[in-house]
Amino acid sequence: MKQWLRRWPAPLASTALLAFGSQVQAQDVSFDIPAQPLWSALQEWGRQSDLQVLVNPEAIQGKTSTQVRGRYPPEQAARILLRNSGLDFSLAGDTLTLTMRQAAATLDINPTSISAEPVEPTTEGTGSYTTPSLTIGKAAESLRRTPQSVTVITRQVMDDRNLTSLDQVLAQTPGMTFGQRNYGSHLYQSRGFVVNDESYMMDGIPGQAYNPTAWLPTDMAIYDRVEVLRGAAGLLIGAGSPGGAVNLVRKHATAEPRLTLTARAGSWDSYRLDLDAGGKLNDQGTVRGRFITAYEDDGSYLDQKHTSAPLLYGIVDIDLDDDTVLTSSLRHQSSTVRGYSIFGLPRHTDGSALDVPRSTALVQDWNRHQPRITEVFNEITHRFNEDWTGKLSLIHSEGGFHQSIAYARGAVDPASGTGAQFRGVEFRHTDIDGTGVDSVLDGHFELFGQAHQITSGINWSRQAILEKRAPVALRVPIDLDDVDHHAFPKPPRPAWSSINKVIDERYGMFAKANLHLSDPLALILGARLSWYTYDFDYRIGGGDFTDHQQGRVTPFAGLIYDLDDDWSWYASYTDIFQPQSIYRSVDGSTLDPAIGASYETGLKSELLDKRLNVSAALFYIRQKGVYAIDPASEGKCLTNDIAGTCYINGTVQRSRGVELQASGEALPGLQLLAGYTFNLTRSSAGGPVSPETPRHLLRASASYTPPGAWHRLSLGAGVSAQSGYRSDGGQGIDYGAPGHAVWDARIAWKLDDHWTLGLNADNLFDRTYYTAAAALDRGTLYGDPRSYVLSLRGDF
Repeated sequence: MKQWLRRWPAPLASTALLAFGSQVQAQDVSFDIPAQPLWSALQEWGRQSDLQVLVNPEAIQGKTSTQVRGRYPPEQAARILLRNSGLDFSLAGDTLTLTMRQAAATLDINPTSISAEPVEPTTEGTGSYTTPSLTIGKAAESLRRTPQSVTVITRQVMDDRNLTSLDQVLAQTPGMTFGQRNYGSHLYQSRGFVVNDESYMMDGIPGQAYNPTAWLPTDMAIYDRVEVLRGAAGLLIGAGSPGGAVNLVRKHATAEPRLTLTARAGSWDSYRLDLDAGGKLNDQGTVRGRFITAYEDDGSYLDQKHTSAPLLYGIVDIDLDDDTVLTSSLRHQSSTVRGYSIFGLPRHTDGSALDVPRSTALVQDWNRHQPRITEVFNEITHRFNEDWTGKLSLIHSEGGFHQSIAYARGAVDPASGTGAQFRGVEFRHTDIDGTGVDSVLDGHFELFGQAHQITSGINWSRQAILEKRAPVALRVPIDLDDVDHHAFPKPPRPAWSSINKVIDERYGMFAKANLHLSDPLALILGARLSWYTYDFDYRIGGGDFTDHQQGRVTPFAGLIYDLDDDWSWYASYTDIFQPQSIYRSVDGSTLDPAIGASYETGLKSELLDKRLNVSAALFYIRQKGVYAIDPASEGKCLTNDIAGTCYINGTVQRSRGVELQASGEALPGLQLLAGYTFNLTRSSAGGPVSPETPRHLLRASASYTPPGAWHRLSLGAGVSAQSGYRSDGGQGIDYGAPGHAVWDARIAWKLDDHWTLGLNADNLFDRTYYTAAAALDRGTLYGDPRSYVLSLRGDF
């Protein structure tokens, strides 16, 4: 490809724009250009199309491209590549000419219109902390055109911050807070509400077989980005939490050969190796493959804890014809955790925290947690024409875990230091299978001189959980000054005393219309029709019950008004519909779902040629009919075999607040992801909806690469800060966690064109803080002390 570099005066630029479309390259070409810096993307476009490019290098400095994958005429491929770049182009003969977009002479590429070409907003290789679009809403939409609060954690953020698990990603996401931990499951909250299992999606498919922050935290090596929507997501998942939804988008194969090797070594003898390799598997590039593997041998600041975790992932993309792509992938992940703890530390009986080292873990050396999952994903995408695209996806996973755990509970007397005990040993074996099917039809059309979009689909999911439990009762006192991790041997497992099977089946259909009523005003209307069945079968223990809902409608409405070329005002309304199947009333029936609504309004902007996304939002959530203990039932509730307590639909919950966010290139070379949340919650039962939700929350990450002679250097910093909270845990004793700010830092040096050496420091100032304080007898968790990770990465 020839590179012609020249400055274009305005009149000549206008001439080039007016010539757009006068000469068209009709022959389709197979393109495979990942999202990346625009300069290298144009080189790839020229090489793959065998055409030359005329461009002013200053016009593309700091810009990133959109991914182009599939067979297109070169002109259409260039249009996709340059979307959101702020550049116009003309294609005459064998030369593509790029020009800065002029106010007086522009093509009809209005940022408020809906583009006809489907685009996968890949973030890998862009170097950016933002993305021009996201797919959590089933079709590619810009952050500005999404009338709810959204955050995208890009591949660059994960690489810079050394975020290798979904737990770590959500802990750095604006607006997300760590909830409680029970039986090893991490729960995350948004706006005071737990983001529960059904709110996690893989490539937009709801109904996963497990919560990916729970018994097996998902390894992030195979994912391109994480999309987080805050507020109710009823249109996407139907029944679910008003807290939000999380969508993990996996990496795909590319035709260009690639090999990435990463080695990490960190504090507490923690080591990790990653290999990522791929390329075309036939001469034509119509079959592409990618293989990713990782192995983590992870020490811990906690006494006795050690984790070994292998990961295997393979994906193949096949062009069946010019308009149809078949994708198949396989993931296997497992781990063995020694010294596993399910409850954390207790507190003193007066609510004060224990004065023990952060490394203290109330475990036995034989504690084990062994989770596993194998997941198969298949998807076929077909482009009917330039306006309509269909997609059919299938995901199936089989997994589970085995646990043998000595657990400790008991509030501690502050005078004597006694009270904590090993209360028992828990043997658990769980098999979890899940299947999800998702179909989407997305199309664009013109009516009354405006561009419109319709997205519709049908999905179904089924989760089957078989759980076996065999507890062993104990009463072994614990000396908190010298915890004995060999206090007693592992007892033999008794016969299973509880065997339960749960089948959760959901299906629904949805439709969303994005209607442009005028040039500045868009109306978004949608609805979902949902069905679900929840069966709980006591294989041992007696009894079973079924809960089901038929034809539940969840509406959605949004307005977007463009104030100017950069700023938009939006407002949205979403219904809330949350099943409460495990809670039963005094007559034995399951509780009705909690219902309510989520309201949001705010401003969004795409600044600096769309390299920087900013937003400000006001939100209000009201949910009624939430479960509450039935005050009329005393003692054991005979109709409830799970909790021994009867419930009623008796609680109203409210949450309101403000969110501010910025992501992208704030200054040349400076990438930023920052968000601030002010949140007030209230429950009619008294107190906040969730005591762990801070009133003030700040998450920020930044990375700077200087120009010129120091361009090989990269400097980064981050902070997570939140106000404190207090709670009585329903026990009438005040306790909680004080506010804190935790700083991180990073420095990296590009040794040559292939190798990069980096050093990350987490909790740089070694701040002692708590991530959870759930109860007096258990549930207090320290945050990680200061740690370092040295990494060496090679890209070939």
